[in-house]
Amino acid sequence: MGVVFSKSLFTKQAILTLVLAVVLSLVSSGIQFVDGVRSQKTEINQDFEELLAVVEKPLSEAVFRLDTIFAQQQIDSLLFNPSIAHVEVRDESGELFVEATSTKHDFSVSESLANYFLSDLQSYNRELRLEMPVFQAGRLSILPEKRYLLDKIFKEHLSSLIYNLFKDVLLASLISLVFYFLVTHPLMRLTETLSTVGNKKELPLPKSFSRHHKSDELGNLHSTFAQLWNKLNTALSDLERSDSHTKAMIENAADGILLLDESNKIILVNSAAQYMLKMKSDDLQSKSLDMLHAPSSWSEFSSVLDSLEVNSPSTVETVYRIRGIELPVEIRLAKYKVLDRTEVLLLIRDVSERKETEAHIHHLAYYDSVTNLPNRQYLADKLNEVFKRKQQKSIVGYSAVVFMDLDRFKTINDSLGHNVGDQLLCCVASQLSPLIEDNMVFARMGGDEFAFLLTHVGSDKELVEKAINGFVDSIVYACQQVKKAGHHEVHITASLGATIFDGNEGSAEAILKQADTALYRAKESGRNTFALYKPEMQAISDARLEMEKALHHATEFKLFELYYQPQTNDKNELIGAEALIRWKDEKKGFISPAEFIPVAEEIGLIVEIGHWVLNEALSQVATWLKEGKWQLSWRMSINVSPIQFQQAGFLPMLKEQLGKHDVPASCVDLEITENMLLNDLSSCLDKMNAIKALGVHLSIDDFGTGYSSLKYLKSLPIDRLKIDQSFVRDLLTDKSDEAIVHAVIAMAKALNISVLAEGVETLPHYDRLREIDCFYYQGYYFGHPLPPNEFITAFVHDSATLKPSL
Repeated sequence: MGVVFSKSLFTKQAILTLVLAVVLSLVSSGIQFVDGVRSQKTEINQDFEELLAVVEKPLSEAVFRLDTIFAQQQIDSLLFNPSIAHVEVRDESGELFVEATSTKHDFSVSESLANYFLSDLQSYNRELRLEMPVFQAGRLSILPEKRYLLDKIFKEHLSSLIYNLFKDVLLASLISLVFYFLVTHPLMRLTETLSTVGNKKELPLPKSFSRHHKSDELGNLHSTFAQLWNKLNTALSDLERSDSHTKAMIENAADGILLLDESNKIILVNSAAQYMLKMKSDDLQSKSLDMLHAPSSWSEFSSVLDSLEVNSPSTVETVYRIRGIELPVEIRLAKYKVLDRTEVLLLIRDVSERKETEAHIHHLAYYDSVTNLPNRQYLADKLNEVFKRKQQKSIVGYSAVVFMDLDRFKTINDSLGHNVGDQLLCCVASQLSPLIEDNMVFARMGGDEFAFLLTHVGSDKELVEKAINGFVDSIVYACQQVKKAGHHEVHITASLGATIFDGNEGSAEAILKQADTALYRAKESGRNTFALYKPEMQAISDARLEMEKALHHATEFKLFELYYQPQTNDKNELIGAEALIRWKDEKKGFISPAEFIPVAEEIGLIVEIGHWVLNEALSQVATWLKEGKWQLSWRMSINVSPIQFQQAGFLPMLKEQLGKHDVPASCVDLEITENMLLNDLSSCLDKMNAIKALGVHLSIDDFGTGYSSLKYLKSLPIDRLKIDQSFVRDLLTDKSDEAIVHAVIAMAKALNISVLAEGVETLPHYDRLREIDCFYYQGYYFGHPLPPNEFITAFVHDSATLKPSL
């Protein structure tokens, strides 16, 4: 009790009166200050607008004349005004023309305080225009020095503030003095007496107090207090112990705790709840619970709260809104009665991390990490939903699935890098997203494959097919637009396949298979095209799948062979051979490379196959060199797939193979196609120069069927052009083909590049090629491709002269 009465009532009253007087004085002065600031802001705005009007014309003329010196002088002159912090002039394109910043000054106010009071004074801008001639010159921006302006305002109002404060403090002092003699002094005497009691059993009054106040209110106060004193002493220790124990449990609880009264007003808040809700206990006390809830969640929670029965706990999940941010929480509710009072206890747990984890898991499961589009699983689930609803007749009519595959994406991905490939996929997704309507799902299926689910297209199948064709045309058009991926501008096309279904197809998996089949048909048709599923396509799709399986098996167990076709000159002398891959399947026999090589490129096996071909060919050359059956002047021509050539590890692999087999680099001639150079000529040129530096020869295969541009041909380090057999075959009958062959030979001669004609099959072809100065040949006239031993037997003699094959 000594602690309770250790403070002087007079001191409290005097301090409170003084504080109230000071507060009221400050509030009054503050209101005057705010009014003053408001009027000052108006004057400041007027001053700056007048200043902008003054310099607008000369600065407009300076920008028009591109006179930065004059413009700089103009804005430097503005800085003589201490209320200006920074000035800048930008031209009509937004580029900085001139700028100036005032020197640093010391101000009595901080920048944060200035920003608070003058937050609406951001910057003053004026469009710079010339009337004669009409010209949009640019923009002038002036940033005010808020600290100077606020400092000026403070100084203007400081004297008024001091005067009001002194007046109010003096008045409060006089009031306190009067109150002291009338009320405080008698009470203080009683207080001093009671403060000395401590734990004594009795509360004696001083004689002077008893004489003056025995029968008045202060005497009655003393008497009543004495009666309660004994009871309080007895209960106080027990109450303090119980209260401390309860508070400790509540304060140290891990979950937030709110206690509601019968009106659902908050009457108790623990520390965990204050931390979770970002509010202090005083801000929550006596407040309604709905202030914490997001508007969408309160109605449902309120119904649960109203229906909650005594001693029947319940657990619900709801959403709080904390400082504008929604916070998911789990609440354990318990209603009970204490001394005829009903209270509701809320144990609140923040489940935002759990929700985020669940959302992240859901996103990982149903959305693509690169494009942020729905993934294969999401589309499959939606397709299953649509299919089931069609079977239940809740959706009547036709729906469709469209598959899209980016043509030559793997080549772009391998040559420019996976990062560029990912950016390209995101660009495609971004350009196609505007085409998606409410009844569609746009998903990435994986790799460069996308899919569209059109949940309802129509009821007339003919009109549905037209609608699908129109939709596909818009996709094709969007894909053909230039894509910006990293620092590269990429041109791509797309192949699309679609299937229309009405719920009678058996299963959702069957629908996806049909769309996939149609896509493969489109790709087989030359890419950049569209195919709509027809039942007869399925057999072709099955055959393709069988081919892929067989090709994987052949690659794994090295079931390929290398055949060698001779290359000769005009003297019938052997100058080398071309290594040609052959594949003999157990069921189908020999399968043409033209049939399985494109499949291998598409499914990613071409690099492994190409590695095997290079290893096998160099191994064979090494063997023949040791046996004396191969001359150092001969070349072994080895085809290199564009995908393999663009691999980052191709050059190290080539060096490794040359070293491994100890084959002179001059015996190797790598054949690449000209279309490969279209993707990234710069990187191809660097790699080709590195290959030439090794001593390996380079040839352009199937020349004339691709880009055929002198622009790159004259800059490439190539040794030979191989004229495609399609031109040689019709050389004697088609004047256009003969002109093309003439042009290739003349061009190669001018560039000091040798020419080899492919597909020479008859003596007249051979004679005609010699007449037009083509001196190197390859074709059935000289020999068919043969296995290694048969090649040596048939074409390699002591004289190394080749006998034509008739």
